[in-house]
Amino acid sequence: SSLHLSARSFRAVPSPVPCPVEAPGEMAVLIATIRRLPGGAFAKAPKAHGMPALPSQTSVCNLATYFATWPKHKSEFLLYGSSRAFSVATRQTGAAPGASTRAEDSTNLYGPSDVGTKSGTGASDKPLGLGGLLSRFRKGQKLTMVTAYDFPSARFARGAGMELVLVGDSIGNCRLGLPDTVGVEMEDMLSAVKAVRRGIEAPCHGWAGQPGKKPLVVGDMPFGSYLLEAEALRNAAALRKAGSDMVKLEGGAHMAPFVRALTQAGIAVMGHVGLEPQRAMLQGGLKMQGTTAPAALEIINDAKQLAAAGAVALVVECVPNEVGHAVQLAIPNVPVIGIGAGGHVAGQVLVCDDLLGLHGKPPSFAKRYADLADTSSNAYMSYLSEVRSGTFPEPVHGRAMKREELAKLAEEFPELQVQEAPEPPRAEPVVERLPPRLFDNDIKGFPNRDMTGRFYQLKRPAAASPFQIASGLVVSLAKRKCPTMSAAPVWTSAAAPDSTSGATGESRGELTVLHTCDEVNAWRRSAKRVALVPTMGNLHEGHLELVDEAKKDGSEVIVSIFVNPGQFAPHEDFDRYPRTLENDIKLLSERGVSAVFAPTAKEIYPRGSPGRTLAVPSFVEGLSEAACRPHFFTGVATVCLKLFNICQPDVVVFGQKDAMQCAVIAQMLEDFNLQSRISLVIAPTSREFDGLARSSRNAYLTPAMRRVAPKIYETLVDATQQAAATPGSVRSTVRERLTALGMSVQYVSVADSGTMAEKEDEEQLSKSVVSIACMLSDEGKECRLIDNVVVP
Repeated sequence: SSLHLSARSFRAVPSPVPCPVEAPGEMAVLIATIRRLPGGAFAKAPKAHGMPALPSQTSVCNLATYFATWPKHKSEFLLYGSSRAFSVATRQTGAAPGASTRAEDSTNLYGPSDVGTKSGTGASDKPLGLGGLLSRFRKGQKLTMVTAYDFPSARFARGAGMELVLVGDSIGNCRLGLPDTVGVEMEDMLSAVKAVRRGIEAPCHGWAGQPGKKPLVVGDMPFGSYLLEAEALRNAAALRKAGSDMVKLEGGAHMAPFVRALTQAGIAVMGHVGLEPQRAMLQGGLKMQGTTAPAALEIINDAKQLAAAGAVALVVECVPNEVGHAVQLAIPNVPVIGIGAGGHVAGQVLVCDDLLGLHGKPPSFAKRYADLADTSSNAYMSYLSEVRSGTFPEPVHGRAMKREELAKLAEEFPELQVQEAPEPPRAEPVVERLPPRLFDNDIKGFPNRDMTGRFYQLKRPAAASPFQIASGLVVSLAKRKCPTMSAAPVWTSAAAPDSTSGATGESRGELTVLHTCDEVNAWRRSAKRVALVPTMGNLHEGHLELVDEAKKDGSEVIVSIFVNPGQFAPHEDFDRYPRTLENDIKLLSERGVSAVFAPTAKEIYPRGSPGRTLAVPSFVEGLSEAACRPHFFTGVATVCLKLFNICQPDVVVFGQKDAMQCAVIAQMLEDFNLQSRISLVIAPTSREFDGLARSSRNAYLTPAMRRVAPKIYETLVDATQQAAATPGSVRSTVRERLTALGMSVQYVSVADSGTMAEKEDEEQLSKSVVSIACMLSDEGKECRLIDNVVVP
């Protein structure tokens, strides 16, 4: 046979040369394909295991092609084609651009490759080189650099078309679990550089953009590796041999002799001035540098000295925008790469983990372009859930034996006999909680704002925090109980409500309105998994979003509407609080709620409010909101405990806007041993288009109040995002700004997210709930608003 060339493989087809006729049933089909072997070599081999290893009749020359490795450039052409070949094939076949034309490889354990040919061409094998970098710089093209620590991150950087890839000593924080970069060793850097170099050299077919030339690899000199000139030369040479094109070292003018020595030895050097993480302790910590004119001039002089010594590029970190610009003006022939140094420099660098969102909140100068922490967390928990429930692996994830071979094996193991898979039994959804997910940055409709890393809403707390939330729950149909629900009652009866009670509530279409405890008990007997949303009525979109969260967690949703007198002090607005029951019922019916519990005060408090036995959350006494409303949280805890006992929910849903209320409910569930039967879900704060937290009290706002009210949330966010922000600076900044807007600030609280205890002014801001209460006044009217943000 002879070989027919296609864009993806060699295919054996009948030769026009006469061949001996094979006996019936002995004809074998051989399709040869090019395979990539470990180490990067290519070879010709049968496409499937069932095919013969070699063609039965062929020439000696063709036979030799099965025993030799194939040239890389020819193999990649046959596997991936070229832009011209792709465009021709597209016109001839009518395939959509980007559609993969690779034949499926059924013998590949990982299945066919899902990397298409989006751009229709492979990346250039040519390196950019220092000359190419400087050429782009002189033409005014902005340069991009990103960190990479391993093979995958290098491939992503290469595929995106970066000019520079920095193997940074930030590997200590990002990959090795170290508190800072000081503990990184040369062995760590050498291993990372080798992996990154392999990623840069790997083919980059299938990327959405044109990868272009290979970027320069910059190897960071770790702390202690260049204390002496001889050590600097030896370690820099080791990084070059490992695969870096240049090395980077931190320090100002005092490092100029080292830069000169390395340059004379033939090693290109990138300098680093401004904030130097390896010397951060001597610089006063990880904070802005060059904030005064003398300090700025010192950084500029450092840059000049390094450039004069031969540095081919320079990183300037965490300086005012004007200082970054001045550094570039001072060394106009050397590209300055900024990180937190403004946009008037030659290029920018970011830590890959910051732009991918792998470690929560990034530094203030970094921008988060993705939320891979949340995506990864969901993937891990989905995997765990599917393995435990038996839904993974599916048949598609394995390979079955041939039936005749299975029959032989089954003689020794009868359990392996082929059986029809039974239909999996259906079960009620079991909710399994995901790991912490603190923030959701997608606030729809907020105008003129950078949505990445700016607006924060509590989504999923750390284990020590009393907060629990709804978003991102894994629902499994497995017949097993979630550990957090193991003590929950199992409702299996589908019988009608107890006729002896004489109270079944009033039906409003598919929604049932219940007014008494007996009616709720009767309704509860036929309900299965129940989610409760406690409210005081006068519902708005924020309440309805809580209903949406509840529907994710329960097969039945019940909403209580009760204006609780126990939550109001004598001077507060209990009598004028809006009662809009009919409209509330209409809204809830449209939202798919199963039942509404609308009791009278006598039903809840038979002996009068607040009752003879109270639930008192003493742990919040004297703190922020509890100090302003000392009666309030006792009323909340008491009425919620009553509602939980009456409705017997499996899940209760609250909103984050009332942060201390959420903490009180969480602690109450724990203290009264209810957490194993009732899951607490906290949904993110619902906001208007301009960031104002939705509240029933917003109806009291005059037009003038409404215009300034969004400044509350904006100020909270801005204050917590300031460089080197502390609890003390946040309290003073928020109070000053809002007071200047004419608001009366009752408190600005920066509390521990687990205990709600106030933090000292100089403590770390991380793991805090920053909350506020303001009084707005206009034309003799007043309205009190509360809000909060969470700092991870």
